[in-house]
Amino acid sequence: MGSADMECLPETFELLLWNMQKCHGNEWRPDFLRLTHNRHLVLLQEASLTAVNLEIFDQHEQYYWALARSFTHLKRESENGVKTGSRSMPLDTVCYASPSFEPFVQTHKMLLQTSYALQGSLHNLMVFNLHALNFARIGRYIAQLSQISAAAKAHHGPMILAGDFNTWSKQRYRLLMKMTEELGLTEAEISRKTKARHLYRHLDHLFYRGLRLGAIEMVDAVTSSDHLPIVARFSTI
Repeated sequence: MGSADMECLPETFELLLWNMQKCHGNEWRPDFLRLTHNRHLVLLQEASLTAVNLEIFDQHEQYYWALARSFTHLKRESENGVKTGSRSMPLDTVCYASPSFEPFVQTHKMLLQTSYALQGSLHNLMVFNLHALNFARIGRYIAQLSQISAAAKAHHGPMILAGDFNTWSKQRYRLLMKMTEELGLTEAEISRKTKARHLYRHLDHLFYRGLRLGAIEMVDAVTSSDHLPIVARFSTI
């Protein structure tokens, strides 16, 4: 959906990472328009697409949007999942549904893989946008992390892995760190506060390799979601 206005991502580019909490209420619209301004990559979780929301996304004519649909809400006539926007057309787009359902709601969580030409690099940039299983048993969480490893192992160039990893337990976070270490990824460290409803754990993470992290910050002045957006600036090495 949409059309990108760049042939490739520039040598220095900005990324927005945000769990939108299904676009509830009206406050998300001004937040979304402000947060996406001048970003080159936009990685969203719990993006909810309705006829009204499509108009908001269409205001960004310079973005190409890819959606990995988790489920369709028939009553609300909405599609929900992870969504990646980019100023450059992706070279490929691959969606992976979690090997098992999220308990209770019986829906899959999604992994969206996209690749982009990157100015100043001989290799393409591979980007993974993930919403991890939340209430599933640890074995099922491991199986979803294994999807990332399997998809990433053949790529030897720059890479970004980001999303809502639902790392509300030490065990989940250790498993995530083990997997990212095996892939040669570094976590982008950021100063931030924990939340009671997240069991005082950080759920959103951003990992990278083959890039230089210039700056990263959490945007505090956002109330339209229980997740605060993360903005990062990268450049080619």
